[in-house]
Amino acid sequence: MNIVIIGAGNVGFTSAEALSKTHNVLIVEKDVTTAENAKALLNASVFHEDGNNPKVIEAAVKRIDADIIITATQDDGHNLFICFMAKRLKPSIKTVACLRNPDYIVKTSKEGLEGIDLLISPELITAEKIEKLAVLENAVAYDHVPNMNMDIATFRIEEGHNLVGKVVLSIDMPADCNIIAVNRGGNAILDNEITEIHAGDRIRVLGSPESIIAFNKLIGVKKEAKEFVILGASVVGMEIARRLIQSNKKRIVKIIENDEVQSRNAARELTDILVVNGDFIDMAVLRSEDVQRADVIITASPLDERNLLACIAGLRFGTRKIISKYSNRDYEKIFRYTGVESIVGYHRVIRNEITKNLVVDENAIIAVEGDDEFFFSVTIDKRSDLLNNRLGDVNMPEGIKVAAIRRGETMIYPRMNTMFMEGDKVLLFTHMANPVKLSRLFGHNTPLEL
Repeated sequence: MNIVIIGAGNVGFTSAEALSKTHNVLIVEKDVTTAENAKALLNASVFHEDGNNPKVIEAAVKRIDADIIITATQDDGHNLFICFMAKRLKPSIKTVACLRNPDYIVKTSKEGLEGIDLLISPELITAEKIEKLAVLENAVAYDHVPNMNMDIATFRIEEGHNLVGKVVLSIDMPADCNIIAVNRGGNAILDNEITEIHAGDRIRVLGSPESIIAFNKLIGVKKEAKEFVILGASVVGMEIARRLIQSNKKRIVKIIENDEVQSRNAARELTDILVVNGDFIDMAVLRSEDVQRADVIITASPLDERNLLACIAGLRFGTRKIISKYSNRDYEKIFRYTGVESIVGYHRVIRNEITKNLVVDENAIIAVEGDDEFFFSVTIDKRSDLLNNRLGDVNMPEGIKVAAIRRGETMIYPRMNTMFMEGDKVLLFTHMANPVKLSRLFGHNTPLEL
């Protein structure tokens, strides 16, 4: 496909990075330094112009006969305008608007308004992921695959949990889920049917949203999360608070924000939530607000440095669960070094959302936590070595696991006697898999990025 991306900031750069390996990408960026950076680091053409200019939009679309245009400027209004202009120039083009402020979310073409085909809000997606992590007491990582209506969650097993000492095969699993990997000491055990669960293991599970909730309960909930403290009244922080309070469960949610105007606006919008104006990286402020009582601390400031300091404060309080967002990918290792397990990276959210919505089945790659772990799907055709074979009879390459099979409208969580049929869409999980061996097994279906 030919894709135009307007804006090479965090969202635009990450989108181009995800798409340029398999598609022809043209970036339009008016800032000379940002444009040069994109040109040096990405496999994409760069057009140093103002993407808000209708003539520039027309020139970019015509230059590569674009199939898709993604707008990722800092201004949500400009992003909507660019999409509408692109549709006027080429009605068949697919328009994607990346929006930060929920107030700018409008109806898409599927909902009856021509102009915008797809809206992506990294802030709202980040908020959804964090809210899910907050209420799944044992989960340390979470993602959602909307086109298959499946969740991917990683659960931490602690001493005293119900699964400790059990073999995977003996676990009374919820019907619509599958244990993909047991992570232990830096290693991922994919052939895990006879693996005994130990305290300290991280279990990655794929399944329906309902089954993920059931699996969390199956592990054993020592204490249900009821008190939540959100540090930062950003777009993400406000949306997390809304989601937490909308539940029919009794919850106490508090926001601490250092900016007085933002605090006042948050208090006016969120009448059921206590909003405190104070510097949340000041230990005295945190103690005065009894933050140490919280079941979950969530850091949602736009500034990674403040989030990092707030996480360290939470660790000093001994808070069982701390969740943080971060924008700069260079901070991922720093957060993990501190011991904070549940972190949601802006770049990974963008990359996965772009992939899930714009890249079709065979090339759809969903990055999990590390750079060497992915979910992707392949379609079984007449050339596939898997056709008419049972899962237990297939010699899978090391580092690959069949996670699920979509057959028509039915989702199958395979067992050893499950047979592969023509037309099956197979969702695979890979951990440091050998690309050559994958190509031999799946042929042209193997994603190029692997």
